[in-house]
Amino acid sequence: MENQGKQWQSWISVLERELAVEMQKAPAPSEVHADDHVRRVLGRCIRLGEKLGADLEILVAAVYLHDLGRHYIEDNAHGALSAEKAEPVLERMAFPREKRDAVLHAIRVHDISATPEDRTTLESKILYDADKIDTLGVVGILRYIRHYYGKKPIDFVLHDIETRWEGLGLPETRDLAQKDYEYIKEYFMMLKEELGEKA
Repeated sequence: MENQGKQWQSWISVLERELAVEMQKAPAPSEVHADDHVRRVLGRCIRLGEKLGADLEILVAAVYLHDLGRHYIEDNAHGALSAEKAEPVLERMAFPREKRDAVLHAIRVHDISATPEDRTTLESKILYDADKIDTLGVVGILRYIRHYYGKKPIDFVLHDIETRWEGLGLPETRDLAQKDYEYIKEYFMMLKEELGEKA
């Protein structure tokens, strides 16, 4: 990645504008997949990408466009629709043609409908992990409460947390998120106990 330098940084302002354009078209913007989510996932992707030698141009584009489908359908399996929505955006912004397939692949396989074996590039593995750990820690608690609390039992949340943790593919991600994982799990277990919820 020596020759890549900081070229990836020049895409951020372009991608922010393009995402804003796409959000204007979206019929059902998801509160928990908004700008703040994108910024957190971006930070983790850059950190992991620099550590593991990933192509940061691919990662940055994938991060900004990975949830486009979420703003059209409320479905955990939204990767394919997100990739479909992202393709014309990459064309419009003249993103390097030779990297577009890698961006679309990372977007397509970042949701629960894809298996670990489907994530065949380092960038797709990093995006998946960085996206999934956004549900851990203090911010994760806020996201679960906004999205599920009062609608699903706490056992559902605990199971979802465990499933996300077990699905992480990179040991570096587990190192990055270990404290947040322990914190959120303990929080919801204490909440369940204090509320007297039955298993």
